[in-house]
Amino acid sequence: MILGIDIDDTITETTLTANKYITLFDNSYKDYHDLSQNKYFDFLNLYLQDIVKNNILKEGVKEAFEFFKNKGYKIIFITARNDIHAPNIKKLTKEFLDKNNIYHDKLIYEEVGHGDKSALAKENSIDIFIDDKEDVLDKIASSSKIECIRFTNDKKSKYKTFNNWYDIIEYIKTK
Repeated sequence: MILGIDIDDTITETTLTANKYITLFDNSYKDYHDLSQNKYFDFLNLYLQDIVKNNILKEGVKEAFEFFKNKGYKIIFITARNDIHAPNIKKLTKEFLDKNNIYHDKLIYEEVGHGDKSALAKENSIDIFIDDKEDVLDKIASSSKIECIRFTNDKKSKYKTFNNWYDIIEYIKTK
């Protein structure tokens, strides 16, 4: 089985980590998602390296990836992270995964104008893709037969949803 997995807010607490920096940037905001597009890009230019370096894993991630490794599943991270808004994000991402001993076979960075996650998932013969964003999963599901799982607390999703990695392990066991 080949699993395609997103990083931000899927295996990491990116929003929680980023929002620790928002008051340094502009204390009139509580969530960096509320920034205008220009302010959002300015925020990323200033703080993205720190966010990537200081991010934390979601609970159960290490156990899930150890389970996947022991079962012989192939793990491919497909992330929208790239070096556009701050230098060395690719390098810092790899270092973060290595530092946290997160097993994976491949790390693919989605590049603007060079394929999106749906094309990359198809190219890599993904069986199941796990992401926190409904719109990303919509693109993957509409262009392939890849099973999509959404990591979210929102139970209104059209996809199988989980809000923790322990339940994902149990679900994957049934496959």
